[in-house]
Amino acid sequence: MNQRQLRFNSVLVAVALVAASCAGDTGPAGTAGADGADGADGAAGATGPAGAAGAAGADGAAGADGADGMDGSDAIAAVPTLEGHNGDHGMILPYDVQAAYNDDTFFWRVTYRGNEGKRHQYLRYTGGAWQKEGGDRRDAQGSIDGDEDQGDQGQLSTIYEQRTSIMVNDPSATVHVSNFAEGGCFLTCHNDSRHMPEWTAANGHDGKWVDPSHMTGSPADRDMALDLWHWRGARSNPIARSDDQYIQTLDWSAVTRTGADDGGRRGDAGDSVFFNQDITAGNPDYMLDPATTWGQHSFDWDDFWVTPFYYMTVPEAEMLGAFAPNATTIEWADVTGYTAAEGDTVPRRILRPGAGSRADITAYGTTFTPDTPDSSLGVWKVQLQRALNTGNAADDIAFVVGNTYDVGFEVHLWEYTTRDHYISFPMTMSLGTGGDIEAVSVTGAGAFAIPNFDDHATYPPVRVDLFQPGITTWEFLDGSNAADGKVYNDPVTGAVVDQVHGGSSSVGGTACTVCHDVRNGGALPMETLAAQRGGVWSDTPTDAP
Repeated sequence: MNQRQLRFNSVLVAVALVAASCAGDTGPAGTAGADGADGADGAAGATGPAGAAGAAGADGAAGADGADGMDGSDAIAAVPTLEGHNGDHGMILPYDVQAAYNDDTFFWRVTYRGNEGKRHQYLRYTGGAWQKEGGDRRDAQGSIDGDEDQGDQGQLSTIYEQRTSIMVNDPSATVHVSNFAEGGCFLTCHNDSRHMPEWTAANGHDGKWVDPSHMTGSPADRDMALDLWHWRGARSNPIARSDDQYIQTLDWSAVTRTGADDGGRRGDAGDSVFFNQDITAGNPDYMLDPATTWGQHSFDWDDFWVTPFYYMTVPEAEMLGAFAPNATTIEWADVTGYTAAEGDTVPRRILRPGAGSRADITAYGTTFTPDTPDSSLGVWKVQLQRALNTGNAADDIAFVVGNTYDVGFEVHLWEYTTRDHYISFPMTMSLGTGGDIEAVSVTGAGAFAIPNFDDHATYPPVRVDLFQPGITTWEFLDGSNAADGKVYNDPVTGAVVDQVHGGSSSVGGTACTVCHDVRNGGALPMETLAAQRGGVWSDTPTDAP
């Protein structure tokens, strides 16, 4: 609304001085003299008092329209829009990336819309015994179908945390992934990875790895292929931590399949920020310490979505994170005055501070803002902090001012993992200029103060469209599937899944983005093509008979 204007009138008063004519000598009266000349104008009179205030002025004209806002592909206006997950199984996830660094610390913030996902796996007392609860949806479907080659068996419920991760490759290092800038995380995905067409229960859980043929450097020095910043909504975030891992160089053909975790995603040296408890001699190894839960050793399964005790920590982590003090553990041997009742539940994953290289990354400042009444959907702002150079060259990539790095981003939502996650095409990040993402230099040192990433003018967000890849493995991309005569049937439609990648001859030297866009409307969009690769969020294609 326009300001009102006041008008003031000043009044000037002029005083005129009149000059008198002269009289004649004594004697008869003379005739009247002529009128004297007009006197000079008198001096200006003093300024009069101020006039009364004028009436209020009329409202000003309407202001001009504001400038057009920036396009969503350039910056985030408020929160990113998540397409799908409301019944139509959308395959594109908008994801905004910001980065900064000071004298010794690097900061990421990634923003996206998704589910809360702050719970993971539990132990529940039911039917007179403790049992494990929770896992991803593919394993649950495998349990329902009784098909061990579709997933783990015996899963009773789908409770799985929400996660995001960042892969980093240093192309300037002596040892690095030579073509990560072209193929990105597709290089780590293979036909016999978990929930892929050639995976079996004997392969173990984790199939991420990079073949030695994609690595530079001598074999003795290239155990780490990619650095992995792995934020977990349940297993690290409540205590403001992230998991620090790496992707291994691995000759998978030489791996003996034992059913163990034979893949190439490895934890850095040291203690992780969580560990698993088990059921020993019929009881959990740990219960909730009643001294930290107002007398409760467990929470009721019926209160699963409202209990504040959905996670617990070792006593050493009691004061970590935004929700401290945290509920802590008590060993079963020290439990007194407790008898298990139907529905009693305790977390299976126990959080701890971690130690060594694996505990290098913190997650201070991370927030989840619900936008649904039941808090099931909202906006994550995940903030990660780590030393520019941790000193752990065996499993961390050091960030150097002026250098540019290859990066790839992933998000896991809605109790899904493995091939149902969202990924990005490879991008570049620079500590300076020239990268797709340019980290902003700030003064100071240490993890505090955290940059104010809400100041988009100073820390401009880069919009990245993530997509679901389906069963788009490296063997499909480079033509190995077609050359090997691999044929898969889609278990839903019965149709043969196309195994011919038209661009296979260019793979290895041409970036995916030369031929492909993410969204429909672009060149060979992944939004359409991924759905043709065995379906998205459907059963895994299997070897054709």
